[in-house]
Amino acid sequence: MINTPQLRNRWYVAGLTEEVTDKPIASRMLNEPLVLFRTPSTGKVVVLEDRCVHRQAPLSLGEIVGDNIQCGYHGLEYDCSGACVRVPSQKQIPPGAAVRSYPCIEQQGFIHVWMGDPALSNSVVPYDFPFASNADWRVRYAHLYGHFDNRLLIDNLMDVTHLPFAHKSTIGASGVAEQAVAKTERDGDRVRITRFMEDIAPAPAHVAVTGYSDNVDRWQVIEYAPPGFVWLQVGSSKAGTGGREAAPENMLLDRHTLHLAMPETDETTLYLWVMANKADGLSSEQEDAIYDASVLAFNEDIVIIEAQQDRWDGAPKIDVGADAGALEVRRLVDRLIAEETENTKLHAV
Repeated sequence: MINTPQLRNRWYVAGLTEEVTDKPIASRMLNEPLVLFRTPSTGKVVVLEDRCVHRQAPLSLGEIVGDNIQCGYHGLEYDCSGACVRVPSQKQIPPGAAVRSYPCIEQQGFIHVWMGDPALSNSVVPYDFPFASNADWRVRYAHLYGHFDNRLLIDNLMDVTHLPFAHKSTIGASGVAEQAVAKTERDGDRVRITRFMEDIAPAPAHVAVTGYSDNVDRWQVIEYAPPGFVWLQVGSSKAGTGGREAAPENMLLDRHTLHLAMPETDETTLYLWVMANKADGLSSEQEDAIYDASVLAFNEDIVIIEAQQDRWDGAPKIDVGADAGALEVRRLVDRLIAEETENTKLHAV
């Protein structure tokens, strides 16, 4: 999976809002090194190419001076546009002394970065996860990381039949793989999988959170949006009480989570996650329990996918019915990349 084609004229996420301060931090997207920082005077987030034009030292190893970033090697300073504005050892600024500045938008707890043609950044809106900005929902974030191609993580999220086997002690239950009624559909540049499981045993983590151990009706609605956003609407209710339409007293879990599989490099992935629960749905202790169980499960996934990455290329593979959503995502992304490449060629003529 070396030199993996990727969409460029899209908004990616390079970090969490809570992580970006007036101390520079390093990130990376589409094999390009980035430095993120917040200007002390305005609190504005800035994203620049993470290198000094002098001797290529990472700017993320420097510090913020005023609203500029100063290289930690020879002290060259760059303003928010990426232009070098000071060379301590001389008065003259060398011609062309500048690094790339990336358009960025801070929204719903994420730092969205535009990796393509800056002139097109206003033509696309960042991914919207409205629960993160709704006072009726409480949200919590997680920052994870994996040494694998981001497409393998998307495959994992689109095919949840692995839950009973990879997550036996947390969110898995046998009925998730064996008793689901599933449907895959395309809606523009979205791929959606709807899965319903009736009268199945609850997952261990769900029993720990809700205290309910009898059978449940469970649902998973999984929606992919490019370049790497996977929204899950998940929940359960007491078996036979109406499923997603159950009355409040029969509803056990009703959650929205967003997984972000951001391609840092061809073989490393920035994995971000946000969980949203109704503000009056769970106690803080219950939220802690489901959050901890979820992060544990994601780390179980990371171990498997990293091992998968080591064996991916060169070996024959087969597909099964549960791969329908993941395969549809790959077809969609291949088409979008081909369209973007063709449009770039046409505008270059």
